[in-house]
Amino acid sequence: MLFNPSNTATRQFNAATDISALVNDEMLKDSAFHPNLGGVTKGGMANHYPMTIMSLQALGASDENIRDFRASWPRYRSKITDDLRLRDKGVVTKENWSDYLGQANFLPDFQRVFFDGLQATDDQNAYIMSALDKLQYALPMGLFHPLIRVSFAMMHGDKGLIADALAYWAIRYEDLYKRMLPPRTDFTNISVSAEDNWATLHAAKPELSFRGGSLNVCERLCSEPALQDIAVAENFFITEENLELKIQEIGDRAIGLYLFEPALTTLHGVTAFQALVDITQTVLGDSDRFRPLLAELWQRYWIWLTALYIEKGVPEALPSVVEESRSDVDAFAWEDIASAIVKVPEVHAIKMVFSCKWLFENLDANPRYKAAAINVLSQHINVKPVRLG
Repeated sequence: MLFNPSNTATRQFNAATDISALVNDEMLKDSAFHPNLGGVTKGGMANHYPMTIMSLQALGASDENIRDFRASWPRYRSKITDDLRLRDKGVVTKENWSDYLGQANFLPDFQRVFFDGLQATDDQNAYIMSALDKLQYALPMGLFHPLIRVSFAMMHGDKGLIADALAYWAIRYEDLYKRMLPPRTDFTNISVSAEDNWATLHAAKPELSFRGGSLNVCERLCSEPALQDIAVAENFFITEENLELKIQEIGDRAIGLYLFEPALTTLHGVTAFQALVDITQTVLGDSDRFRPLLAELWQRYWIWLTALYIEKGVPEALPSVVEESRSDVDAFAWEDIASAIVKVPEVHAIKMVFSCKWLFENLDANPRYKAAAINVLSQHINVKPVRLG
């Protein structure tokens, strides 16, 4: 959280003990910079920097690797107060903050409100989930970057970083869904798989009624009642009871769609999936009482991913690792993939490999995750890409 005259006496940065002093210092300094520079000055997306620094640390990068990346960082960043002249207006409060969602000029207000709320609570996860309950309608905004920032901030643990991430989500807020999701009425059915849900969609062969960039199309489709009814249907549903199973199924769809068409949107489908899994596991590790809200978040993610599936042409099948390549994938050590990617100064490559490795180790040892990481690496160094079928 930004240091300013009103909070220097109380704002104490909590350095993570499992992170190097250099990375802690970089994360602290980043709080002075605007998280959504592209949306303010049209000059770049500054939020990539802290997310990549955290990814590098998790992948085992040395301080020298971190410095090399910092030296190669091409984006301009603007300081919230010195460059953009944004100040805490004292207008946004803990009672009214949801009335100011989507208003970027209140960024310092949101930082204060969320930081004070985190400081005052004895249950940090409960506070975060109460905020996400109101923010969930904007879940995919900015290709899920606010969600990813929240995940990384929770990994680090500093309350100021978590407040910064929630404030970033608040200023990016836009209701993409336009309504509450359709309720299930028949509770005697067992849900079909995510794969079968998309097979039904493929058979229907829906056509887009509008054109545009992949990002814009997906955001527009999220509010379509027909898509919502298909994605969260009577025969496919995500509930607090089947949450873990559906998360694994959804992850298989997300990584498969990326392998079908490696692109910016499909890559963020995977990195956002990993962030939501991380938040889910962290919250459930503390208490089961937020399962209904987590199910709602996953429903909203699934609607967006299904929109992306439609935008990519509803392919009949998604790629898998062919049998003759499976042994090569198994033999490629994650440590070697990680040590190579930390030397590549490309933010999306680093973040994608981090997410794939994290998912493989913490959710599901799906060979598609490792295959995707190897193929990302092959775009930057002389590594043979995995053959897919």
